[in-house]
Amino acid sequence: MNLKIADGIEMLEISMKLLGQERNVYPTLIWDDNNVILVDAGIPDCIPEIKDTMEKAGVPFERLDSIIVTHQDIDHVGGIKPIIKELPQVKILAHDQDKPYIQGEKKWIRLNTNFMNRINNLPLEEKDKILNLFENSNVKVNNTLKDGQELECCGGIKVIHTPGHTPGHICLYHKPSRTMIIGDTMNVVDGQLIIPNLESMNEKDRKMAINSIKKFEDYNIKNIITYHGGIFNNNPNKRIKELF
Repeated sequence: MNLKIADGIEMLEISMKLLGQERNVYPTLIWDDNNVILVDAGIPDCIPEIKDTMEKAGVPFERLDSIIVTHQDIDHVGGIKPIIKELPQVKILAHDQDKPYIQGEKKWIRLNTNFMNRINNLPLEEKDKILNLFENSNVKVNNTLKDGQELECCGGIKVIHTPGHTPGHICLYHKPSRTMIIGDTMNVVDGQLIIPNLESMNEKDRKMAINSIKKFEDYNIKNIITYHGGIFNNNPNKRIKELF
């Protein structure tokens, strides 16, 4: 089910099965008369549902021209290759620090962490599926994004570099709707906005993650869209200040 945030921006609700679990993720669709942008793309199994939710938003899949990747994790990147196979004109945008991982020039960060323990504990069929996904999901990044950059389309989209979860994690502030799209920087659990997974980070990454979230205090935010928890719109700026 889509959630219309404002004219030209909808949060998509997509079902995804990964690591033996089925859960919903929330890519974001942003568009105007000239551009259609998908923020994060799930895994290949998600593509039929992404097409369907785009149609329900009144935006034909064939109009898609750009995918912005918040970061290199496979559940954000894995669905890109089948999309560009159908729509080779689609451009991929990501931060420079995550670009070499997405393109396959460096090994995916998650394959160098305790994430591998979770993979190794899965049934063989599921393990092979995930490893194949990592092996076959590298794509070319056409354009890199940097902190403070503003995309002029769709009323203005501000890029915010938010390292911690990954080196090149970015968030996007859609100016007309005052919506912050934050990938995995934060999460919504039981209706409350939280900082996730700090305990799994080393001290350096933990500090970067916290400092990244503090950047949000510079923005007047009406809505926050988290990739794994969906929307939080109960005075986001107030909630962020409560966390520090």
